[in-house]
Amino acid sequence: MKEWIDISTNWFNAYCSSFNRLTESQSSDFTIKKEHSLRVAAIALSLAEKLEWTDEEQKIAFLVGLLHDLGRFRQLVEFDKFSDEKSVDHAGEAVKILKEENLFDVLQIENRELIFAAILNHNKFKIQEGLTGQQLLHAKLIRDADKLDIFRVLGVYYANRNGKANHTLTWELPKGTAVSPLVSKEILAGKMVSKKNIASEMDVKIMQLSWVYDLNFRPTFEFLVKNRYLENVYNSLPKNDLVIEIYRKIKVYTENKIMS
Repeated sequence: MKEWIDISTNWFNAYCSSFNRLTESQSSDFTIKKEHSLRVAAIALSLAEKLEWTDEEQKIAFLVGLLHDLGRFRQLVEFDKFSDEKSVDHAGEAVKILKEENLFDVLQIENRELIFAAILNHNKFKIQEGLTGQQLLHAKLIRDADKLDIFRVLGVYYANRNGKANHTLTWELPKGTAVSPLVSKEILAGKMVSKKNIASEMDVKIMQLSWVYDLNFRPTFEFLVKNRYLENVYNSLPKNDLVIEIYRKIKVYTENKIMS
């Protein structure tokens, strides 16, 4: 396992180092994504261990976590932005890059389609239908690991904002004073909030809380509660009856997932 982690991490670091003509702004964004990828890999491995997956499954979980955002780096250099809507699907770009590179040859990976399927589905609103059992498991795991690290980033950001906006997290939207009706309807129905219904920064935060409805494994919920990630988002919201009701529903759902 250690050799696998070392080889794949060294390859990843070397790939990142190949981008050496970045602006100051790009360099900062580049580092953020690189560090995020390393953390997601560690989280994915930890979840796989807690789920008592086989060594081979744990290796794949780590690798998918490490490589899931590989397309972000080329995306940033070519388009100077992380917006898939205004550039390319970064998951698809990651798979394209991996087909060009030799990492899988070095690691002697045979089931490459498993890794590709997990990466392709990590950033979609819903997992595509028709995946094999293993493909579905790994797609679910990377989605959980990715969200857990984003929750960590959100907690730090909302607690130490100091008036400075991070538009990759708030989407350059007005703060808003109330939750939009369609957003509240979705989350109170136990659904993930759709991006198309977002109208304010307040809606974005409610959408982030709704991610719990897309989480899949008990260790994920335990990690979420232990680190108070939902609480961090909730504490950044103005309080009213609707927001309190939404948070209560989210908390009950989370606790039930841990108990089940």
